[in-house]
Parts: sequence; structure tokens; C-alpha cells
Amino acid sequence: MKKYLLLLIGFASLKLFAQENQIDSTSARWRFSAWAEMFFIPGEEDFFNPTFYARHKTLHLEGRYNYEDRNTTSLWAGRRFKFGKPVEFVIVPMAAIVFGNTNGMAPGLETEIMYKKFDFYSESEYLFDFKTQENNFFYLYSELAIRPIKPIRTGIMAQRTKLFESELELQRGIFAEYYFGRCRAGVFYFSPFSSDNFWIASFSVDF
Repeated sequence: MKKYLLLLIGFASLKLFAQENQIDSTSARWRFSAWAEMFFIPGEEDFFNPTFYARHKTLHLEGRYNYEDRNTTSLWAGRRFKFGKPVEFVIVPMAAIVFGNTNGMAPGLETEIMYKKFDFYSESEYLFDFKTQENNFFYLYSELAIRPIKPIRTGIMAQRTKLFESELELQRGIFAEYYFGRCRAGVFYFSPFSSDNFWIASFSVDF
């Protein structure tokens, strides 16, 4: 446990979607972010999921580990579109190469919709496995949140996973995040008060 917490803090000190620090797509500067998540699943080994982001103007680059599968890396590239007022939209269509325990390619989409204290965030992908199409899957993660006060963001979340020729699986949960400076820390609790519950501790920093 201590080993994973040290990793979490280490990567954090290095998720670009911190609404506190929205980046204008016209900026000529490179912007970088790191997001670290620690999964605590009862009856299973805890695992660490780091994600790194880089943006330049409308270019969006992203690297994930332990996201599509354990011991698997995915490298993403896409274009960021930002528009609308007073309702603000951010849409990032992108694609990835996936390698490691799972090898394949994946188109994906990240979306944000923001209005005053409310926001909706979603990320989705469809993974095409190079080995067999039976390992193909669709994944969707979504958050609906409110910021009752500036440092606090909280709300509900859901994720859907559909493996090839299988039924759609849905998990729901609640979360809360605290923003301080360029950092934020959060707790995400899936399937609360059920036998399938698990939780995630997260930390991110923009730099």
C-alpha cells in the first residue's frame, strides 16, 4: 500500500481536464498535465493507472498505462475543438495505438459541456484487438458534476463496458474532488454499498 501511495504522489508531482485551468486552444504554449489513479478493488490486487497529457494549440496528445488492460500502454493523438457561450463545449476526437498485454488500435472521443456551476464530462473508445475480435470492446465513462463552491467538484458517474458479443455492463457511483492551485485530489466510489463496490483515489497536476 505504501509503495502505491508513493507512486501516486510521485506521478502527481510531475488530467488536463481540470476545469479550474481551462486552456484556450489558441495558446501557442505547450501545456502538460499528469493524472494518477490508484484502484482499490476488494479481493483483487490494487493497481496504479497513470495518464499524461500534452497540448499545443488544438493538438491533443495523451499517454495511458493500465487503462485498456493491465500492463498495457496506449498512445493517443487528436484535435481539440472548443466553442460556445454561455454553454461551453470541448470535443476531442482522437485515435490510439495500444501495446503490451493487449495489442490493438482504438478510436476515441473526449467531451466536456460546461454551464455555470454544472459540467458534464465523457470519454469513450472502441478497442480493436489485433489478436482476436472476441477481445474487442467498447468503453464509456461519464461524469455529471456541480461545483457548490469553487474548490469542490462533486457528482455522479457511470461507466459502460461491452465486450464483443456480450451484454452491456453498467456501473454507477459517486465522486468528490478538491482543487488547490494547479492540483486536485479526488475519491471515486463505484457500486456503493454493494458486494461489487470499489473505489479510486486520484491526484492530478497541471504544469
